[in-house]
Amino acid sequence: YAAPQQYAAAPQQYAAPQYAVPQQQYTAPAQYTTQYTAPTQQYAAYQQPAQQPGSESVTLPADAHPGKEYSFAAPDGRTVTFQVPQGMGPGSTITVSY
Repeated sequence: YAAPQQYAAAPQQYAAPQYAVPQQQYTAPAQYTTQYTAPTQQYAAYQQPAQQPGSESVTLPADAHPGKEYSFAAPDGRTVTFQVPQGMGPGSTITVSY
């Protein structure tokens, strides 16, 4: 289907006007054009605090035998795993250092 000739192109009076926009070059005022220089102050890199060594006295449970592993949560949140030493068994108290 083709549009009738009279509708094929809008008359010039209805065409969108064409405007030429002049290109402007903007220059910032001198007070804003100085180069920024970062401070020369140095900062220490963040380091995770060293974990303090600790120890815990543990009384071994009824199923304890040399070589068996147990775990507990240290006060700082770490999980500490240790083995029952030779010569120790149920009811023995040992000190676990971590």
